[in-house]
Amino acid sequence: MDARAVLETAPDSGVASSATRLAGSSGWQGTGRSDTALWGLCKGSGKNPYQVCVDLGDRAAKCSCPSRKFPCKHAVALQLRHASDPLPAGETPDWVAEWLTRRRRAAADRPAAPDDSPEAVERRAKAKEKTAVARRDAVRAGVAGLADWLADVAGAGLAGLPARDAAWWHSIRARMVDAQAKGLAAAVDEVRGIVAAGGPHWAHDAADRLGGLHLLARLAESPDPVVRRRLGFSVAEEEVRGGPGWSDQWVPLLKLESDDGLVRTVRQWAWGRSHGWVMAIRHAAGGARPVPPLAHGVPVQGVVHPYPGVPPHRVAVGDALVERPAEPVPAPESWQAALAGLEEPLKADPWQRLHPLGCAAVRVTEDTGHLVDGAGRGLRVRADLALDQALAVTGGEPFDAWGLWNGRELRLGAVAEPGRAPEVVG
Repeated sequence: MDARAVLETAPDSGVASSATRLAGSSGWQGTGRSDTALWGLCKGSGKNPYQVCVDLGDRAAKCSCPSRKFPCKHAVALQLRHASDPLPAGETPDWVAEWLTRRRRAAADRPAAPDDSPEAVERRAKAKEKTAVARRDAVRAGVAGLADWLADVAGAGLAGLPARDAAWWHSIRARMVDAQAKGLAAAVDEVRGIVAAGGPHWAHDAADRLGGLHLLARLAESPDPVVRRRLGFSVAEEEVRGGPGWSDQWVPLLKLESDDGLVRTVRQWAWGRSHGWVMAIRHAAGGARPVPPLAHGVPVQGVVHPYPGVPPHRVAVGDALVERPAEPVPAPESWQAALAGLEEPLKADPWQRLHPLGCAAVRVTEDTGHLVDGAGRGLRVRADLALDQALAVTGGEPFDAWGLWNGRELRLGAVAEPGRAPEVVG
């Protein structure tokens, strides 16, 4: 690879520029090459130099620096040095050999390419169809059980729900899990959480969720992608990534973290200048905390791949995201206009409870309970750290606001001085 081809592997122009300068620096030592790899030690900000190596087979690279960009500037710089003046041949260091061995072992452990003969393709298709039919029958049985459960709840009345013990809730949830209807299991968990939390609105909220479950049970046979997703039928991310992508400048402004006791989830809403709002999700189990799919608050240019469904689409984040300068994000001029924009999404997915919402030039009321627009209409805002940060950032002056609306209050997530780029606060 010549220098130009090496620079084209850089994830963005910043890495390419830094790598070009670094390639000619005097901070390198122990550089070398073999038939299969390049390696070298590069002085960094810490006590020990960074260990950098490149597999010449597929140009995969490894570096001990903390950069989250791949390849990092050190790996690109090492290849630039080699392109301009071949590195000296030498004996492969142990740390490079160990890395190469791990890569070869991982490649060997990957399953062999599938048999593409017509017979094998037909067998796989039949097996897939058999699995799909079994899953469909299991979900159908789960929906029938849920309908009976909902009828029992309606007959006993909402007032009796707080007295139900954990075993009662666990029984219906386990039945949904056994039926492979994880969407229904999650919805039952949500109802239980509302009842357990109590508060002045618990009965209203529980009735709303139970009504949504009843509607979902009635529509369970529909092929609509929204209904299937709510039941728990999912599409593999690999399949989504293999589909069409949306190229845009994305600004991740809102996020929400949750923990069901087994899995932690972070949901992130990003606004695209051509495509509007999209949502990306990442999960982590075993007590780990999931990293947001995008660097929160950092505008990027790149491609995302939409899942089947309706706006705001869930997306899988693609590769080659390039950081962009922060720019203003437009917001509706009033809360009335902002809420009117939710009509179509609500019709398309009536089970969606959180909606990204924004409004220009709002101010906080004296009791900090509402955000009031230029027409004097207010929307209740959650009193939390994000609101405190917004007041600190804006100094009490009017500001553009974006947050997640649950039908009762806004969870603030980002603010901006009118006409300026937004800053995340939640």
